Amino acid sequence: MILACKQCDRLVNVAQLGAQQRANCPNCNAHLITCRQNLSQWNMAFAVTSLLFLFASLYPSFISFSQHGLVQEISLWQACVLLSEKYNAILAGLFLFTILIMPVYVCTLTLISHSKIWSTLSLSLARKLTKSFSYITPLNLADIFLVAVLVSAFKLMSLAELSLGYGFWAYVLFVICFIELLTLIDESELWERQQCQFEPVPHVCGQTAMLNKLRQCHICNQLSRSETCPRCEAKTYFRKPKSIERASVWMLTALILLIPANFLPIMDTINLGQHTPATIFSGIVIMWESGSYPIATIIFVASICIPIIKAILLFYLIVQTNKCRSPQRASQLYRLLEIIGKWSMIDVFVVIVLVSLVQLGNVLTVEPQLGIVFFTAMVLCQMIAVHSFDPRILWDKYHAYE
Repeated sequence: MILACKQCDRLVNVAQLGAQQRANCPNCNAHLITCRQNLSQWNMAFAVTSLLFLFASLYPSFISFSQHGLVQEISLWQACVLLSEKYNAILAGLFLFTILIMPVYVCTLTLISHSKIWSTLSLSLARKLTKSFSYITPLNLADIFLVAVLVSAFKLMSLAELSLGYGFWAYVLFVICFIELLTLIDESELWERQQCQFEPVPHVCGQTAMLNKLRQCHICNQLSRSETCPRCEAKTYFRKPKSIERASVWMLTALILLIPANFLPIMDTINLGQHTPATIFSGIVIMWESGSYPIATIIFVASICIPIIKAILLFYLIVQTNKCRSPQRASQLYRLLEIIGKWSMIDVFVVIVLVSLVQLGNVLTVEPQLGIVFFTAMVLCQMIAVHSFDPRILWDKYHAYE
């Protein structure tokens, strides 16, 4: 099978792969495809298991804590309802999407796509459902939410006696199963059921798709010479339109939002009537001084270092598009940007968890502040900026001799 690399646009002839083998681009080492056996059975097994553990985690006690004789016990579902009714509907929506809507949709769609129901669907409906996989799977934040819960637990230990309920352990098992499911989902296999991949003649391998006037669909990876993908009907381009301009604007917007996100309080802890507003940095200092060095380091790296590093790396890649001397290294940096992108959401979820769980009236209460809204918007803008950038333009001048 002949595939076009998403990172460098090289056409690569991939030989028949054995079980558990993967193919990487020989030009930039980007991942192309992985071959797995018994994929359908494993997908359905992990989808069912994920759903069982997820629903088992919603209603039992998630975290309980006590201070001065007052006890608070709350489930994930109660936390979401409380956040929606008393505080911020946007944060509640993000919370609900992360812990429920996205996982249930992916698991349900996985079960449908690997059952006999799939063959009875119309081509149009099957196409739309498969496209939704491409849109929603990159939005998985379940693992980040779990890390945020652990960080919040360490924070709460200094304020109250804490215990983890059955809901927490069920959620841990859900995250393990769901992450494994996401690694097993093969969108290309779903697309192949509807229409086989168009393949150019073998002698063009080693050249770029654009040189052969081939466009790669950004959704289903179909190669075609048409402006509309013949398989998923999405618009196709040789390169993402105005990639550099869009990436620059979104990242500049993120940097502007980073200023109020760091200087405004993100939450206010009310302990025995005493208000203690905290910014991101002051919260890190408090945790460091209290001896929680690993947690302070995680928050510092995720909330302060990563946004700055992402901005520097993206602008470096934009500069490199003029004349990239080492496109292999530039492609590695872009893949790093994709990996670290969503981890800045840890601090957002820490605030959501604390606000949802810590409600002991005047004794101990945590309330969200305006800073967390700016910080959430900043993280989303950075994710959009990285997604808007087309790494293939780093290779265009490098391939100009072809």
